[in-house]
Amino acid sequence: MSNRLFSIIFFCLLLSLTGCDKFQPSNTVILDLDAIAKATGQADIIKQQIEQANKELNSQLSIISNKLNDQLSTEKRKMGKKPSKDELRQQEQLTLQANQKMQQAKMLASQKSQQYRAALIQKLRLTIKPIAEKIASNRGADIVVTASNSTIWFNAKIDITDEVIAEMRAQASTQTSTQVSEPMKQPQSKDTPTTESEK
Repeated sequence: MSNRLFSIIFFCLLLSLTGCDKFQPSNTVILDLDAIAKATGQADIIKQQIEQANKELNSQLSIISNKLNDQLSTEKRKMGKKPSKDELRQQEQLTLQANQKMQQAKMLASQKSQQYRAALIQKLRLTIKPIAEKIASNRGADIVVTASNSTIWFNAKIDITDEVIAEMRAQASTQTSTQVSEPMKQPQSKDTPTTESEK
């Protein structure tokens, strides 16, 4: 009897707790970084910057490759038309070392490219952070998370992506207007005469 009573009390308590949580407002909001980057044009900017960086890295790799090939060609000419077995082994070793150096250079270039991409994305996150923080605070939320492949579902009511996009566009528009109007303000030279009304 006591066990049955305890089970009923526990079940009622569980229901009451579940009901309270169900109607509590969420303290978490979510945003989609990819959608924000695309809508604000930052995705294209980041893509162009990465392409330019990769172009420079590939140019450096080409220089390294040419230098290594020149070194191999120089050593080959020194050996003459009829190199000895020792010279052939030495040439093979030099070729192997050159290939290893080239592979290391490619790996380093790939790492630099990934680091640069990560830095650009982090810069975008830092730009979005104060905007997302303001919107989240206005909603009474304490946490802002980003949508990812691990997110199965979320209520659209906690999605602040569109609000962040709107705010970023508004800020960009304000900055553009300021940049356009500033050149129109010509500084007055000391040698420029002033009229009596301007004094």
